[in-house]
Amino acid sequence: MFGNPLMDFQNTQFKLAECQAEIMIGEAYVDRCNSELLDGQLMDARAAAAKMWLSEMQARVVDTCLHFFDGYGYMSEYPVARAFTDARAQRIYGGANEIMRVIIARSL
Repeated sequence: MFGNPLMDFQNTQFKLAECQAEIMIGEAYVDRCNSELLDGQLMDARAAAAKMWLSEMQARVVDTCLHFFDGYGYMSEYPVARAFTDARAQRIYGGANEIMRVIIARSL
């Protein structure tokens, strides 16, 4: 863009840093849930929270990355377009995120 690589722009660096931070937080939460599952301690509400938050985080990260590709991000030949489609499906199958919210709310 403007003769420079996208990574030369501070806003791009900040956006990617935010994405990386969210991914790292998500990985830590999944690790905790995996440990609880293996120990037989994983509660339904925690599993629902993981599914809900992680699928929404995936959508935020993919949406941010899609902007870097501009119009190409919507063309099916680009991997980011597939990631965008997949991210939407994650919030639906395996129990819609609205159902995950009900499960969480019942545990309160």
